[in-house]
Amino acid sequence: NGMKMPVNGLGTFLMKPEEAYPAVRAALQCRIRHIDTANAYMNERAVGQAIKDSGIDRSEIFVSTKLWPSVYEDPNAITETLARLQMDYVDMLILHQPAGNYTAAWKMIEKAYQEGRIRALGLSNFSQDQIQEILNMAEVKPQLVTVECHPYYAEKELRAFLNPHRIIIEAWYPLGHGDPSLLSEPVFQKLAE
Repeated sequence: NGMKMPVNGLGTFLMKPEEAYPAVRAALQCRIRHIDTANAYMNERAVGQAIKDSGIDRSEIFVSTKLWPSVYEDPNAITETLARLQMDYVDMLILHQPAGNYTAAWKMIEKAYQEGRIRALGLSNFSQDQIQEILNMAEVKPQLVTVECHPYYAEKELRAFLNPHRIIIEAWYPLGHGDPSLLSEPVFQKLAE
């Protein structure tokens, strides 16, 4: 939708709140300006507090979070997420899994987008058919799909499907979750040097 999103970011998956807080602070000190969290990570409060305590203007930090299927029909889900993060808006709100009533959730996040509480919308782990289902009913189409994507799993078919819709892929596990064979590929070793 014309927004700029930093290419590199800190994902806080598997971080306990006491780990997420210092990790976010350190990332921000190292000039990382994209922070990703989720309801399911149970660390949104710590992430929000770290951003607040950083002293960096909120407008300089791209914050994304995800709604879990258990709140897809909860009219307070977005308000509660923003309260945990101590923010008036998030830059990207993503439906975390294609489970539950995700079409109702899409309508809910579209409304929050139109109200300015969300600046961009996304889907996570959705198949091409499920993405198409959202596209068929959406007033505001997804701007991003986040999936496992790395050199050993490049998602070429999904990219080809998304390109005409101008939907970008965001990679989770971009380093193959630390796969030693991926990290020791000669081309990556050369780039690292």
